[in-house]
Amino acid sequence: MMGTLKNWLGGFDQPVYPIGPLTLPTPKGKEDKSNDVEVVEFLDKMRLRSGKRSLIYISFGTFFVPSEIEKVWAVIEALITSETPFIFAHASPLLSVTEEKKAWINNSGVGLELSWSPQQVILEHEVTGWFLTHGGWNSIMEAFESKIPLIIWPINGDQPLNAANLTLIHKAAFELIEVRGGEDGTKPLLRFKDTEYTPSFTIEGVKEEFIGVLEKIKGEEGQVVRKNFEKLSEEMGKSWHDGGESNSNFNDFLAKFVDCI
Repeated sequence: MMGTLKNWLGGFDQPVYPIGPLTLPTPKGKEDKSNDVEVVEFLDKMRLRSGKRSLIYISFGTFFVPSEIEKVWAVIEALITSETPFIFAHASPLLSVTEEKKAWINNSGVGLELSWSPQQVILEHEVTGWFLTHGGWNSIMEAFESKIPLIIWPINGDQPLNAANLTLIHKAAFELIEVRGGEDGTKPLLRFKDTEYTPSFTIEGVKEEFIGVLEKIKGEEGQVVRKNFEKLSEEMGKSWHDGGESNSNFNDFLAKFVDCI
């Protein structure tokens, strides 16, 4: 990917030095988690209840939220009905969650609702198995850092492309289709042109699709996706090793603009 970008930008007759991924280091050891006690206690409880990699972490970030909130509730209903542990984080003020819905989640026995979440703590915990996200680049990078595979609910911007790249090319994620909305989102998809499947984009369609995804992540297909995602994560990490693409590009940049000073 970086090679393609470098070739394209090179046409502007300017030097290009692609480097990445750039992420904050994952906290290790006995870092202070005093502010995250409730979250860690819930994670530990679900680990004892359901085992490793059993929890689904849901977060759409701050700026992008689903336009049809009822589709979010359909997904959460499927999680509660199937007794799948989950954390639902809704940091965005654009995503309205009533007190009734908060109580529904928190009293379910398997769910925890948070207006803000310590994302690294959650992704690094051994109970966390999947990350349901809008698929923005920052979220994807954090998932790669923790090697937690994705269930993607793309909303706008680069997210549909990111989702298609990971699901169709790398087979390293699951994409939710029925959650789409709006005139552009509900246009016929070329990927289904030779199949009998036609998305309904309804609440029932969302529920049925997500139940199917829950079955897949617990089976052989889920294991394949997880291994592919972990492989991508490892390959991205190697780019900063000696001789790696990012390492080499950064050293070239330093040699041209810093070392000469």
